Amino acid sequence: MIRIIIERNILDGKLDDYHALIRQAKNKASNIPGFLSGEIFHVKDNRNQVVVMSCWDSFETWEVWAESEERQDLLDDMRPLLESDEKVMVLQASHLKKD
Repeated sequence: MIRIIIERNILDGKLDDYHALIRQAKNKASNIPGFLSGEIFHVKDNRNQVVVMSCWDSFETWEVWAESEERQDLLDDMRPLLESDEKVMVLQASHLKKD
């Protein structure tokens, strides 16, 4: 299982437009085999800074979504709403060894 963390900084006055697009993205991603869950957060002191966290059963299933035409089209629609490109981080579970 992996988690994907996406950070986006939304332009002033564009948050409602962004919310409409991110709802579409979550709905479409949830139809991809391997999608487990997704959440959207705002930084407490900066509502225009958004963090999207999703959970996937493998990196390969995330990649299918990440490279899909549907996601690319949504990103094309989102880019005019963003201050800068999104930042994507892939987290993989770490297995601690017993001493």
